[in-house]
Amino acid sequence: MSHDPEMPWLPKDTGDEFDPLEHADVTVDKDTPMVVVPRGGGMEVGRSCYQLETEHSTLLVDAGLNQGTGGQFPDFRGLEKGQVDGVFLTHAHIDHCGALPVLENRGLLDDDATIVATRPTTQIAQTLLEDSLKIHRREAQKPGREQHFDEEDIERVYERFQPVDYESGRVCEYTHVSDIDPLRFTMGNAGHLLGSAWISFETNGYRVVFSGDVGGRSTHLPPMDPPPEADLLMIESTYGGKHSHTSMKDARTSVYKSVERALKNREPVLIPTFSVGRAQTLSLLFKERLHTMPSHIQDEVVLVIDGMAQDATNLYHTHIEDTTYFDESIPNRVKNAQDRQPFLPENALMPGTDADRERILSNFNPETGENIPLIISPSGMLTGGHSPRYLAEFAARYESANVFLTGYQAKGTGGRKLQNVLKAEEESATLFLDTDPFGPDWPQNDGTVDWVQADDGMYTRATIPADWVTPVDGLSGHAAQHGLLSFARDVGPRAISLIHGPAYAQERFSNHLIDNLGDVETVTRSRMLTPIPVTRDIEVETPALTQKNAKDESYDSIADQFDHVYELLSALTADVADARLESGLSEEDVRRIIREEINNGE
Repeated sequence: MSHDPEMPWLPKDTGDEFDPLEHADVTVDKDTPMVVVPRGGGMEVGRSCYQLETEHSTLLVDAGLNQGTGGQFPDFRGLEKGQVDGVFLTHAHIDHCGALPVLENRGLLDDDATIVATRPTTQIAQTLLEDSLKIHRREAQKPGREQHFDEEDIERVYERFQPVDYESGRVCEYTHVSDIDPLRFTMGNAGHLLGSAWISFETNGYRVVFSGDVGGRSTHLPPMDPPPEADLLMIESTYGGKHSHTSMKDARTSVYKSVERALKNREPVLIPTFSVGRAQTLSLLFKERLHTMPSHIQDEVVLVIDGMAQDATNLYHTHIEDTTYFDESIPNRVKNAQDRQPFLPENALMPGTDADRERILSNFNPETGENIPLIISPSGMLTGGHSPRYLAEFAARYESANVFLTGYQAKGTGGRKLQNVLKAEEESATLFLDTDPFGPDWPQNDGTVDWVQADDGMYTRATIPADWVTPVDGLSGHAAQHGLLSFARDVGPRAISLIHGPAYAQERFSNHLIDNLGDVETVTRSRMLTPIPVTRDIEVETPALTQKNAKDESYDSIADQFDHVYELLSALTADVADARLESGLSEEDVRRIIREEINNGE
């Protein structure tokens, strides 16, 4: 049996019974009262899942799906039937909660296990999981695919939800853990989206903090709660390679001005967006500013909020007067302006059928500028929902249009392919979309949009002009280096393990942390199924950046040197392969990129 190419650090004989703790010879005891085992969301943005093992319990922090390339679900190898005593969710995005029904389907949850999350998170997760099932059923119908969960699994997940606010308590009082277990938890506001949280666990004088997705940038959420000090910090690194974002104020103005310019040019606008968080940020923006556009544009624009963004917006409004989850400006607006739907612009359309959607697009007259569509629709990465359908319909119907990418685009997604075409300065991108038209077939066109047969079914091939696409910086709900460093400073850990980020971002962020946190002893990039002991002297079987080797670029052993070189090459190989496959780079382009990377490292 050969090594798993995605996890070459694991032994060749790694099978379904593989026990990460036994393999690493790690034992939970009074000196090592907790051990973290990453089961997803290591050097990737997707399928976040981290096992927390104590003397008395097995818990999971998050259980998400992957929306890009790579494994779709967390790696649950070694977990026995009924072993998981409880799950703690940081927030409701599908890359953090989407695998909950898979846990249920495989019987890995104890009969009495609960899923602990804030009240908004439980409500939003329920909505997103229902939509996820529709997508999953569709994918399972393709040749060679199988269905991993069903409606009954989702119903059982709902029954397990244990809603909480931002609070602290003994874990045994909230989920199925023995009352002799002294483990305590704290959940605080992470500022990423409604109800998002960081989570800390403490026992026997040791503490670990899971950052969740760190935000702090939203204008409608309350300020983040400072996390407690800890021995180990598991911190996200989505934008760990970026020093700072454009300010939210400037980003909002940039989006508004770009949309206004498109509408003045009589061009339709599509904003693929995450249904929770980003969609509401955009809706609030247009509610506040659409009335400042010239009157003739106001009369002609047709603002559309579609898909799961509709349900998520309705859920936002159920908490609209709660300052636990909203910045005080929002409840004040409700009270003073008598506006109980601040995230719903006036005259916004919420189509309920494909006939409604087709009518919206057919009513637009590009020559006169009547009924110009301005569409906010999930998914944000063009992987599902209605946004890829709108994109293909735009390509089939219109000579000119605008697509604004407002968030992170994972590898292998339609959004990443559009980004890569811009970087490669190509004229257009050809996307293969698993999507259907709003009508019986795609509108007649010159071949820009058509059907293609693949081994696993029919796909829609759509050619999108590069000049349609505009990436928008600054609307992200994720903190960049500056915000992440501030979070890490509050925790003041001995050891940091980077999670939830691409390899290149983690490489840059690890150096940034070592340079700016004098007390941190080691920074590692978490590896799948590689245990991280929570102890006074944390040692992990991964290349660790320390204050010493960061300065003299030395490692304690030849093995560590090889491991470090392997991770650097893996990051470079992934970036080059991704760019070449999705943007059509030539061999000379590849050689040039590698030469530049080598020169930058000298």
